[in-house]
Amino acid sequence: MNRAFQQGIEIIERLEENGHEAYFVGGSVRDTLMDRAIGDIDIATSATPKEIQAIFPKTVDVGAEHGTIIVLTSDEESYEVTTFRTDGNYTDNRHPDEVIFVKSLEEDLKRRDFTMNAIAMSKFGKILDPFEGEKDINRKVIRTVGKAIDRFREDALRMLRAVRFASQLSFSLEAATFLGIQEDKALLENVSIERKTIEMEKLLLGRGVKFGIELLVTTGLHAFLPQLDGKEKELLELGDLQLQHLKNRSAVWTVLVHSLKFNAQEVDDFITSWKLPKKINKSVMENLLLMEKVQQVGWQRDSVYRAGLKRSLEVHEVMVVLGLEEESSKKNIETLYENLPIYSLKDIVFDGHDLMELAGGKRGKWISEILSDMEIALLHGETENERVALKEWVYNWLQKYDPNY
Repeated sequence: MNRAFQQGIEIIERLEENGHEAYFVGGSVRDTLMDRAIGDIDIATSATPKEIQAIFPKTVDVGAEHGTIIVLTSDEESYEVTTFRTDGNYTDNRHPDEVIFVKSLEEDLKRRDFTMNAIAMSKFGKILDPFEGEKDINRKVIRTVGKAIDRFREDALRMLRAVRFASQLSFSLEAATFLGIQEDKALLENVSIERKTIEMEKLLLGRGVKFGIELLVTTGLHAFLPQLDGKEKELLELGDLQLQHLKNRSAVWTVLVHSLKFNAQEVDDFITSWKLPKKINKSVMENLLLMEKVQQVGWQRDSVYRAGLKRSLEVHEVMVVLGLEEESSKKNIETLYENLPIYSLKDIVFDGHDLMELAGGKRGKWISEILSDMEIALLHGETENERVALKEWVYNWLQKYDPNY
C-alpha cells in the first residue's frame, strides 16, 4: 500500500478500537489502482460526526450535517472523515434535500457517481468493490453507479465531471452514461458557474483533452456552458493543442479566449460570464494585448520591460502552445530582460528632486513628462543610467521643450 495512507491507517485503527468500521474511499483508492499520484485521502466510517469528534482531539467541523469532519493528525495532516450515508431527494438537481446516516459501506458506495469512485479499501489494502469499478478502470471506461439518468438528475454536475474524467484519464464513456448525458444535458443549467469553471479548467489540462472536448461537443454539454454554443469548430480545434504544458490559470484562459476567436468586446463578456477572479481577468487581457504587439513587431526591450519577465514568459508559453512562436525564443526574452538598463522608474538615478533643482525649483506636469521620456531614452539606449549622462540629457530635453530655459 502507498506510504501516503500510513497516517490514515492510524485514524482507521482508532475508529475500529472504538467499535466502528472505517475504510479508505474515493479518488485515492481509484488512483492507487491506477498507479497515479494520490491527492487527498478520504475515509468513510460507520461512526457519526459526534462520535468522530469524541474520538479525535483535533477536528474541524466542515459539514457535520452532511457527515463530514476533518481529523487533524499530530503533525497537522488533515483527513476528511465522513459517516456512511445515503442521500434523500435532489429537488434542485445538485444537492440532496437530506442526508441519512447508515451503517452499511455498500449503501454509502451506492450513492456515489461513477463505479471507479465507488471503491473502498481496508487498512490492509483489501479492495471492496461491489459495483465492479476496478474492472471499469482496467477497461478504461467511465460508468455511473446504477442508472445514468438517476445519477445525473440527482446531481447535474456529474455530467461535466464524467467528461472531465474522460479528459484527465483518457477513458471513454460507457454507452448508457453517454446517452444519459445527451438526454439530461440541459440540467447543467442548475449548476453554479463556479463549479463549471473548476471542471472546465481540469478538462482543458487533461492528457486526453482532445477526446474530452469531443465528448463535450458530441454530448451537447458545451451548449450549456457560457458562450460556447455555436463554437463547436473552434472547440474541436482547441483539442489539438498541448494545453497540459500551460502552468497558470491565466495562461489556460488566454489560450481558450484566443482559440475561440472573440473580438475585443466579446472577450470581456466571455471572461466575465465565467466569473473568474479579477486578477485572472486582468492577466488574460494583458496577455492578449502583449501577444498582439509581439505578433506585430516581435519581442522588444520595451515590451519585456513593461510586461515584466513573468508575464513575458507566460505569453511566450501561450504563443508556443498556439503555434505562434518557437520554444527557442524564450532565451531571447530572458536575454532582453537581463540586459535592461532599468527595471522600473525607481531604478533611475535621477529623480524629481534632482529635476526641480536643475530647473530652479520649478514644479509642474513637466516632471512626470521628462521622467517618462527619460525612461524611454534609457530603454532605447539613447543615454546611460549614470548621473552625469542623465544630467546632460536633461539639459538637452529642457532646451528642446522649454524655450524659456
